Amino acid sequence: MMNKHVFIAVLLAFFAVIQVAAQEKRARLTVDLGDFTLAKNVSLSGTSFQENRMCDSSNIAVFEFPLEEGDYFTLNIAFSHNPLYLEPGKPLSLKVVTNSNGEYCLQHFDLQCEGDNADKNIYLNERQMNWMQDSDFLLDEKAYLKKLKQYEKQNRKTVLSYRLDKDFEQKELLTVRYRLHNPLTSYPVQHFWKDGNQAYGLWKQDETPLVKEYIPRLLEDDVELWKNAAYREYVSGAIAILALKDFGVDWETVIRQRVEVLEMYFKNPVILEDMVQKYAIIYTESTQGAPLKGVQEIYDRYVKREDYKEELRRHRAVYEKLQNGNRMLSEGAVYYDVDGNAMNLEDLRGKYLYIDVWATWCGPCRQEIPHLKKLEERFHGKNIHFVSISIDSRRKDWVEMVRKEQLGGIQLIGGPEAQIAVDYKITGVPRFLLFDPEGKLIDKNMTRPSDPETVQKLEQLKGI
Repeated sequence: MMNKHVFIAVLLAFFAVIQVAAQEKRARLTVDLGDFTLAKNVSLSGTSFQENRMCDSSNIAVFEFPLEEGDYFTLNIAFSHNPLYLEPGKPLSLKVVTNSNGEYCLQHFDLQCEGDNADKNIYLNERQMNWMQDSDFLLDEKAYLKKLKQYEKQNRKTVLSYRLDKDFEQKELLTVRYRLHNPLTSYPVQHFWKDGNQAYGLWKQDETPLVKEYIPRLLEDDVELWKNAAYREYVSGAIAILALKDFGVDWETVIRQRVEVLEMYFKNPVILEDMVQKYAIIYTESTQGAPLKGVQEIYDRYVKREDYKEELRRHRAVYEKLQNGNRMLSEGAVYYDVDGNAMNLEDLRGKYLYIDVWATWCGPCRQEIPHLKKLEERFHGKNIHFVSISIDSRRKDWVEMVRKEQLGGIQLIGGPEAQIAVDYKITGVPRFLLFDPEGKLIDKNMTRPSDPETVQKLEQLKGI
């Protein structure tokens, strides 16, 4: 029989093993902003993780959370969006430093990396990859594919040159490949919109070799590959373009068409469940919380996970709070003007706010600019602010357009994850919102400057 002391020792050893195992399933990231003082808030986002941290008095923020296996993340500080790779049981420490010119690059911070996976993160933040550009959508199909294949070959060579460990190397090769190919799924529509080429009209886009042959070629019913975020993004875009029949149909029809195409290429229940969950969220966002109706049958057929069902319930409940009159301006949300000065919308209380959420790459947004200028002129000196908030990821592009087009009103940038876009579930731009002088929402879907009703609505505001 085991004596008392031996039993206690075995028990303690057992709990020690459990504790070590638990620690190994957690990720830890320490971010030191150093002398950078323009931002105190740091956010980290990943596949199923997103949190914000306020730096302490030493300008340091710490993230610690459960993580089953290595995965990609994005570190967001001001306008900088740095890619990271975190692994369980391998703490990573980062410090923001100045570049060779002794300056901070607000688009992409230089980072000192320390930890077991420092080499992977150094690679991610210094690699020079080739990505398809928005202007490439003007190329004809043959030229676009030729350029894409050239880039794929060059990017593969870049990844292999770093001599990273084989598991990460293979994961990175897949990530880079599918990230490079992702814009391909937008090509048929974007080419038509940008060039006006009737060959890519919606009545013929599904007849092109690119859509019929090339895009489906990269679809694999592989649950291991499905773990890769870049592949999941590619699948979403591919199914959307393969299912596209016409614009202007209701969202129930859109979702049904996408599920039909999805079922043609995928049989794995995990992939089907994840995609149908995604479609239910898209439907909810696009209809601003309308009943699922015919989508409910599809949802019940594929989605069995209780956490998914709860996620959808929470998502739908949000829209009840977004009804006009129920929502206030976000407190503490920081935006920046062209000179880099921080501004909070709370500072603008006391006047009505007509807010334009837009981006430089958005054609319909740019079309509204002349009309917005006229609107600003008409209500100059009135009790209203005209505020434009950009969701651009490249601050340089935004600054150049603001100055080139001599945009008026109050011009601010919040980036792709601007708080106003998050709060109001803005999934497409341009989007216009109207707030009263107390900061209370009047209309979350305010009419555009080009709409004649806009002038009438604004002139009818009390105390304008």
